[in-house]
Amino acid sequence: MNTISHQELIKRQGWTLPQKIDHALYIIEAFLAQYPDAVVAYSGGIDSTVMLFLVRMIDKNRKAVFANTTNEFGEILKFVKDTDNVEIVMPDTNFKKIVEQYGFPIISKKVARMIHDVRHPTDRNKATRTLYLTGTKRDGTKSSQFHIPKKYMHLIDAPFDITHKCCDFLKKKPMEQLSKNGVFIGTMAENSYTRKGAYMKTGCINVKEKKAMPMSIMLKEDIWAIAKMFNIKFCDIYTGENKEENTGCAYCAFGCQFDKDRFKRLQRREPKRFDQMMSLTNNGVTYEMALNYCFNYGKQLLLPWGNNV
Repeated sequence: MNTISHQELIKRQGWTLPQKIDHALYIIEAFLAQYPDAVVAYSGGIDSTVMLFLVRMIDKNRKAVFANTTNEFGEILKFVKDTDNVEIVMPDTNFKKIVEQYGFPIISKKVARMIHDVRHPTDRNKATRTLYLTGTKRDGTKSSQFHIPKKYMHLIDAPFDITHKCCDFLKKKPMEQLSKNGVFIGTMAENSYTRKGAYMKTGCINVKEKKAMPMSIMLKEDIWAIAKMFNIKFCDIYTGENKEENTGCAYCAFGCQFDKDRFKRLQRREPKRFDQMMSLTNNGVTYEMALNYCFNYGKQLLLPWGNNV
């Protein structure tokens, strides 16, 4: 397996849009030749909507699969149900139960995982906990990547649990059986450090995991340009006064420190669901109280949407 350098990734991200589209179609054809029963992992968001369009340029009848996490934006759910040839799969649990048992998804999956491991010590994770708390590896060297940021250290003693497990139970597990024959995923290297690293390690096709990411070298601006070029219909959650730039699970607080108005927009669009979200509890603590604790620690606070706690 040949790795891809950072310089090569930058070069490919600089290709023209027609070059990127041709590259994506080539990846799709190559993957289907190897995995003829592959499905499209479909979220209803703009990225997977464009990917589904590209896949169906090669095979117009290719099936898409939507994992209903029980935590979807109303607009997304309606859009998915109106899309042809989409199978909807359900988890054997729901978001409310995950919160009650494991905690709230707050900050990021990476930080949540580190806090979880520190709060649940075992004989086997002693070195890992030391790494997360101090940034010191087994060999004595320092790591900046696996060290709980100082501003989130207080969450170790939070009166509620924080979890990284939502996706595993609500999205990945329901998709496992269907993805065994190959799956297309609409992620891009620019989405995160993790996805960039994954692309540089495997390219657009991960043979070991039977996954194809045909849009890996594209940028967000490319996705919108393709939607415009081919007049692709997309969910109306991306339009209007309370539009979303990025979609995902409606109640997920991963990354909300960078988008303080996310839940305010949800409140304006779906006030009943906003109230439902804020009343979810873990260890007797509501989601609203947990968000306050995370981002206004030690202060008399006022949430962005205006409710005092």
